[in-house]
Amino acid sequence: VANGKLQREGIFKDLYIQPAAGDAGGALGAALAAKHLYFGQERAPRQKQDEMKGSYLGPKFFAPDIERLIRRYGAEYERFDDFSGLTERIATALNEGKVVGWFQGHMEFGPRALGNRSILGDPRNPEMQKRLNLKIKYRESFRPFAPAVLAEEADRYFELPGDSPYMLLVQPVKESSRRPLPEGYHELPLREKLYTLRSDIPAVTHIDFSARIQTVHRETNPEFHALLSAFKAKTGCGMLVNTSFNVRGEPIVCTPQDAFECFLRTEMDYLVMDHYVFDKTKQEGLAAPEREVGDFPLD
Repeated sequence: VANGKLQREGIFKDLYIQPAAGDAGGALGAALAAKHLYFGQERAPRQKQDEMKGSYLGPKFFAPDIERLIRRYGAEYERFDDFSGLTERIATALNEGKVVGWFQGHMEFGPRALGNRSILGDPRNPEMQKRLNLKIKYRESFRPFAPAVLAEEADRYFELPGDSPYMLLVQPVKESSRRPLPEGYHELPLREKLYTLRSDIPAVTHIDFSARIQTVHRETNPEFHALLSAFKAKTGCGMLVNTSFNVRGEPIVCTPQDAFECFLRTEMDYLVMDHYVFDKTKQEGLAAPEREVGDFPLD
């Protein structure tokens, strides 16, 4: 919220917030400081885009890794040689209200899933927030989600003065995308307010008409950009709900095995890993190993 306010105030020419601004980012900062002090690395980037590579700095897995997992579980799958065919298939599923686990390329560095270890849904679906929370994330139904939007489409939906590639800026949903509040809204109990339809993208609109936005650029994540573009071509909406690929109390999935077991354990409908698509309805008889810890109670 504070980051978004700083961006709106316009007191800086450019606002940059390191995507892992915490303990992990401290290690990166120490390395950059040493490179600047002892090896002459310039402090300012030579180009407008930073050198974080979209924060996709973690491990990457390949087709042989996924195929080993398929053999181990005897999983049913469909492989697409043409990635555009895959995005068309998944865009159709998302438009039908399905929930998709999306596992591509290098894992993100930092606290946010930015389209390589993500769970995706349709932001226009008023039931999507509740379903993702209760059936996938196993947490309270009111918890908010963030939108991942094509960078070139962001100003259609949000009052966003610049880019927000790392999901670190909260900005208002534009008036043109808001719905009028019902009479007596302000007297309603909080829970009823939470479930009031307040915009064209209810699954990512907070109670105060704000959203924590990720702008997706073709240059940094061509696969995720391609999926968003396919969804826009099908629906007119260049945006998806994007939440981290994990359940409450667990870290974001890293490996294909992590992703597949999370997929089996939750009510996700599809899992996409690289060019491989797994349909939950075809995984009969498969189950993830039992959790080593018990179920998490709601707060």
